[in-house]
Amino acid sequence: MLQPDRRFIGVLLVLFILVVPGLVAAAQVPLPEKEIRTAVNSFLESRLADRGWQTIIRQLSVPQGHTVPKGARDYEVIAPASWPGWGAVSLAVVVRVGGVVEKNLPVRLVVDAQTEMVVATRQLLSGTVLGADDVALRVQDLALAGGHHIKTIADAVGRKTRVTVRAGYPVRNDQLVTVPVVVSGQLVTIVLERPGLRITVAGRAKSSGGVGDLIRVENLSSRKEIPARVVDASTVEVGF
Repeated sequence: MLQPDRRFIGVLLVLFILVVPGLVAAAQVPLPEKEIRTAVNSFLESRLADRGWQTIIRQLSVPQGHTVPKGARDYEVIAPASWPGWGAVSLAVVVRVGGVVEKNLPVRLVVDAQTEMVVATRQLLSGTVLGADDVALRVQDLALAGGHHIKTIADAVGRKTRVTVRAGYPVRNDQLVTVPVVVSGQLVTIVLERPGLRITVAGRAKSSGGVGDLIRVENLSSRKEIPARVVDASTVEVGF
């Protein structure tokens, strides 16, 4: 039986080592940073389109030096469900080539967002019941309000501060409490209203609440406790 020429085999091995890696390398192309940035921008535009915010990407850190096979590329950007759309976040950018996932890249992003919100026109001490002159609408950074900004003056006026708010700063929703207009123990009128029908009975509040709050009241005729919505300082409504 003929034995293969060892020198010939050696030449073949050298050619395999030299040529094949070159072919593999040639099949890979650099992943353009511009495409990743474009994908992230498109994602943000879609995610924040209906927010009415003014947004700026302050920081976008894209991994460098990645390669993918040649072919048609598409990108999917995934953000944590808890991300509110502003501030710092780590996104996942999934890169597909020909429909096959080739890369899953972490991208660090910081978004500054501004919108119109309620701010204090003067220093508001804890326990202040807000009037129309105490607040105004101004464009501020969402980060200053921690995502708890108030959109309209009507949503702030009549409520009470639970902490001191500095002049010029956003009045946060979690800094306010409802001012009770009905207090536990007071007499109220319980109203049941339907189209063409209105029934009123005397009652007694068993808990306190502001306008719109749900409290417990006692029907003084039946002695039953029922839930009712506060209408004003002397009226509650049932059957809502």
